[in-house]
Amino acid sequence: MTLAIDERNRLIGENLRKYRLLKGLTQDELAEGLCSVSQLSKVENGKTYLKRTILKEMANRLGVTVERIESEDALLEELSETLQLAKDSRTAGNLTKALEFVEQVVERARAFEYPELLLQGIQLQCSLLNTINEREKVIQIVHDVLSDDLPLTAEDRLFFHLEVGLAYEHSGHLSAAYDSYCRADQEIDLVQGNYETRYRVYYSLSRSHLAMNNNRTALRYAEKAEMVATEIKRHLWRLRASGLRATVLHRLEVYELAEQLFLETLQEAQDNQFLLDVLILNNNLGCMYLDIGKNGQAFSYLNRALKVSEILNHQQFMCDSLLHLAELYFRNGESKQAIQQIQRVLELSSQIPKQTYQERAKAHRILGWVKKSEGDFEGYITQMENALNICDENFVVFEAYEMAKETAEELYQKQDSRAVEFYRKAVQYNEKALEYGKRR
Repeated sequence: MTLAIDERNRLIGENLRKYRLLKGLTQDELAEGLCSVSQLSKVENGKTYLKRTILKEMANRLGVTVERIESEDALLEELSETLQLAKDSRTAGNLTKALEFVEQVVERARAFEYPELLLQGIQLQCSLLNTINEREKVIQIVHDVLSDDLPLTAEDRLFFHLEVGLAYEHSGHLSAAYDSYCRADQEIDLVQGNYETRYRVYYSLSRSHLAMNNNRTALRYAEKAEMVATEIKRHLWRLRASGLRATVLHRLEVYELAEQLFLETLQEAQDNQFLLDVLILNNNLGCMYLDIGKNGQAFSYLNRALKVSEILNHQQFMCDSLLHLAELYFRNGESKQAIQQIQRVLELSSQIPKQTYQERAKAHRILGWVKKSEGDFEGYITQMENALNICDENFVVFEAYEMAKETAEELYQKQDSRAVEFYRKAVQYNEKALEYGKRR
């Protein structure tokens, strides 16, 4: 009986102290008019108890119920409830409220040393911040987490490497994104289950390798993502992995199989009214037809993609479709039409510069081609320099290598001494590309 009373006193004392500190009150302020400071100090140390009427008044001052003060770990219980409120707010689409709740959890869990709850809160916080494009905050948070002495499991490390990879990718740092995805992949073998994160890692690595022209490796990861999605019967995930595999097959010049897979996946997306996927698949199919010279079909699919992107008001994909159309017009000798598409891209991309750095760079590259075709060689060089500057600002090395090499060759043909500078740049970009390519 004595042990039970002592334990009750200890719990009440700990809860009073936690909530008092959380409220920012001194012992004098909480005890005022209710008991002496020395008595409150003894209560907080679990040495004695207060009458329930006094305890209830103190709970009111602290903004909680007396039942909360008397519970086994009142603050942990409250913070767990707040974290669930954050998750529910996210499900309801109220991301602002979700962030507000989760920030409370993270702050208090850190202050009162609840490491498990802290990690859960930080994970949800990173996911929410990535959703609202607060990429720099995610990068800083994950850096701090991985530097701290938190009890991270392999599953925790997997999650954080993936989230920071997404943050790097969408803020323009493709090399760092690839690095993070590779680290996430290294943790996968240590984690049982967790199919959602496993799928996201495989899918992200496939896209990263595709960006680096490691096409066979990209195909392997796309197939892995497809298998995971099929195994757990996630229809949309499997459809997206199939679409990605078709894109890789296009890059590998397996055109017949790529076309078949694109058309099957597109039909499936249309049947299920997955509009975003209808947009992406039309765009990628149009891009493939453009590459193999089927300009009529390319124009048809790219226009469909553009119309869907306008319905969804998805500016990044709008830019991508417009750029492919600009290239198509340029190939057909319709420079005026090509320039019109490029101008639209530059206008749209100025509104979301961080998400469209690749599109802006490509717009300047195509504009350079137009200038060169019109006999304005210096205009061509200026546009290529603009494109390379965007690549440098966003740590893009793979596309930058192609553009620097192209510019150097054009200058060399004209026996222009500036060719040396661009060849040097191309070598530097290639060295960086090879450095990242060797990591996996």
